[in-house]
Amino acid sequence: MNFNQLVKEIKNNLEYLENIGISVLPFNLKIKTISNISPTSSWEEIKKRIENCKNCNLYRIRTNVVFGEGNTNSKMVILTEFPSSEEDYYGKPIAGKTEELLRRMLLSINLNINDFFITPVVKCKTPAGRVPDKDEIEACKKHLFDQLRILKPKLILAMGFTPPKIFFKKPVPFSEIRGKPYKIKNTYLFFIYHPNYLLKNPGVKRIVWEDLQKFKNLYEQVFH
Repeated sequence: MNFNQLVKEIKNNLEYLENIGISVLPFNLKIKTISNISPTSSWEEIKKRIENCKNCNLYRIRTNVVFGEGNTNSKMVILTEFPSSEEDYYGKPIAGKTEELLRRMLLSINLNINDFFITPVVKCKTPAGRVPDKDEIEACKKHLFDQLRILKPKLILAMGFTPPKIFFKKPVPFSEIRGKPYKIKNTYLFFIYHPNYLLKNPGVKRIVWEDLQKFKNLYEQVFH
């Protein structure tokens, strides 16, 4: 699937959201999933629903549901993948060396981590840190969409291999979508390697740096 086909697929799916009054992003949801989104839910109601979620078996092993944290007024969101054991313990969307690296990455382009709201796509840790399966991702979709509906971000930095599984109906190679902006209505979506992947694979450092420069240019385009 090439870049133009990906953009076309995103635009086609926007019709679903328009039919239910959501105009932020083109989430690839089935109608039965979209119908579960309550347009009247408040931020606190959404938080309570996520914290008490038992929609998949991951609730059995979690210490904390990771709802997310950060600036809810900046119109910028960072999506991570799923909580590590450390993030599960502290209830944080990013922690430890990974958080430290993300701070440095953002500072290298004169951005501050405190200017973003950060939340994982999957809100509970997985056994032994394995990749979330399809059912687990599906169970968390509507929680993320509820959050984004309230936040109405203008810019989303999506980190890692899990966020694309939310936004694209079919599997796509990460190499085809990373470092490229996708504009949907008034929101830009930008995919980049997760800092944890960079820690394990320092060979992608140059690629990440180049993508960060592109993201900074996008930021300036959106907010200046």
